[in-house]
This record gives sequence, structure tokens and C-alpha cells, in this order.
Amino acid sequence: MLDAILPVFLIILLGVAIRRYGWLPEAFFPAIEKFSYNICFPALLFSGTAKLSFRSGQVGELALATLLPTLLVMLAALLSLLAARGLPGASRSSVVQGAIRPNTYFGIAVSSLLFEPHTASLVMLALALGLPVVNVISVIALSWWSGVRADPRRIARNLASNPIILSTLAGVLWSLAGLPLPAPLLHTLDILGRAALCLGLICVGSGLVFSLQGLRPVALGYTSLLKLLAMPLLAALVCLLCQVSAPVALAACFYCALPTAPNAYIMAKQMGGDTRLMASLITVQTLLAAVTVPLSRDFLLWMT
Repeated sequence: MLDAILPVFLIILLGVAIRRYGWLPEAFFPAIEKFSYNICFPALLFSGTAKLSFRSGQVGELALATLLPTLLVMLAALLSLLAARGLPGASRSSVVQGAIRPNTYFGIAVSSLLFEPHTASLVMLALALGLPVVNVISVIALSWWSGVRADPRRIARNLASNPIILSTLAGVLWSLAGLPLPAPLLHTLDILGRAALCLGLICVGSGLVFSLQGLRPVALGYTSLLKLLAMPLLAALVCLLCQVSAPVALAACFYCALPTAPNAYIMAKQMGGDTRLMASLITVQTLLAAVTVPLSRDFLLWMT
């Protein structure tokens, strides 16, 4: 497991070093974030999703084992927010994002190094199933708590223009239609996808925050607990109770154990979320994932 996770953290640390020591101009990171978020990452999601098979019986098992824990954790987050009366609306949206969104860069990079091809493809399938759901929830949460009156038309526009949702759904439709990807297009998307992984992990590192100023420790700790421990635990229980196949259980628990997504920071910045809390959540969860991801796998193996 360490051999698969260590290269990911080394690239993240490269991003930390680039920003900390000013090896590149400060304008580099916003440009790369926008390029990765709007072009490279959608290319990665579309090409990866379009090559998947959604007609397998494992799709239903995987959907149950990933989406049910996600919805249960979202419900737990929303119920806890009812009691957190003093928490600003912007911070509430970051709690929701931090509790349910997976780090796709981390997931694809580690799974491709850690698992055999079949299980790695199931992780990609889990991401294809989960990303539209968590992004819809995130956009609604950000729109609802942005400080501006919630407008269904504005929420619908945000959903309809989100590149992650659009690229994933386009890949699903392409796969279901049984259309082949022409070789030139496939190679182009693969090149952009490889760039997305590298640039995305560097952007993760550049966005890590090592400061206690303005920190909301209770929200940070509770949200990280939901994401890194409660969600993979629920996934393992669902897999055990529903007796899903071993590769599906492994992929589902790995998906649910992923730290929160760096794209959540970009979305929070664009839509009025609490960027300070979001950056802290990304930092803490990314660092803790080196321990919690192997633990979730070991716990699943122990249960089965």
C-alpha cells in the first residue's frame, strides 16, 4: 500500500514546495486549476467512463455500496448542522462537501498502482456513479448557503454547466450507446487525462494550508471523521449485509475512504463557500488518508 500512496504524496509535496519557495509565478496555480478543472479533468472522466461497461451485474452492487453510505453520511452531516446554530452558511456548505466528495486524483492514481486492472476499473466505475451525485449535492448546498436567496433556476444553471457532471454523464451515455472511441480521440483524451492527474495533485499540494488561523476545529474534526471513518465503515457494513462480491467490496470501500476533493476548494471559491475551512479539510484529510485508506482495506478484510 505504501508503494502506491507514496508517489502520490511526493507529487503533492512538489506542489507544496513550488508554492512555498516561489519556484513558479503565483499566477501559475489559478491558471492550472482552471485548465485542469475545465479541460484535463473532464477529459479524464469522459475517457475513463466511456470505456466502462454499465451492463454488468456488478454495477448495481457497486451503486448500492457507494451511494447508500454517501447518502447516509450526507444525512448525518445535515442533521448535525441543525444543531450547529452558530456556524455560518458558507461553512455549512463546506461541511457537506468535505463529508461526501472523493478526491478523484488520489483515487485514480493510487488504485492504478495498488489494484489489479479489474478492481481499478471498478474504482473508476464507482467514481463514475458517485461523482454526478456528490457534485449535484455540492452545487445545491453551495447555492443554498451562499448568502444569496436560493433560486431554482440558478441552481439548475450551475448543475447544467458543471464540467465534472457533464463529462461524467457524457461518458456514461457514450458507453451505454455502445459507441467506440476513435483512436485519435482516445489518445488525445488519455494525454489530457494523464496531465490531469499530475497537475491535479500539484494543485492539491499548492492548496494545502498549514496554519491554525481562522480554523474551525469542531467542524474540521467532525467532517473528517464522517468522511474518513464513518463512510468506509458504512460501506463495509453494506457490502457485508448485501454479500457483494469481493472486488466490488474492495472498490467501494476504497472509494468511500478517499479524502475530500481539491476541486471542492475551487467550487467553494467560485460559489461563495468557506474556502478557509475547505482548504483545511483538504489538507487534514489528505494527510490522514495515508493511514485511514490502508485501515479501511484491512477492516474490510477482517470483516470478511
